[in-house]
Amino acid sequence: MSEYSNDFKLNAAMAAIVLSGGIIGYSKSKSMPSLIAGSVFGLLYSTSAYYLSQGNSKVGLGVSILASSLLGGVMGKKAIKTSKPIPIILTTGSAITLLSSGKELYNIHKN
Repeated sequence: MSEYSNDFKLNAAMAAIVLSGGIIGYSKSKSMPSLIAGSVFGLLYSTSAYYLSQGNSKVGLGVSILASSLLGGVMGKKAIKTSKPIPIILTTGSAITLLSSGKELYNIHKN
């Protein structure tokens, strides 16, 4: 595939961001929850990007919606509690990804 969709790019970027964040969180403070969460969400977003790159939009977008909903819930709660920049950034990124994937999935089902 020569041209990748915006949803593919968004999910691939989210995969890289959350995985990197998990690794950085672990390396700075030895936080196993950061490493595990970063790995799990990175895997979910990578799976979504893979399916989108293979043309299986419904599965790719579904996985993206799942990952974004879960990450947004977890990080949103943390952002409200701590007001720290990383949870706020991850909540915003997951919300953008959720809205984009949801809109695209809606358009697929609508047509």
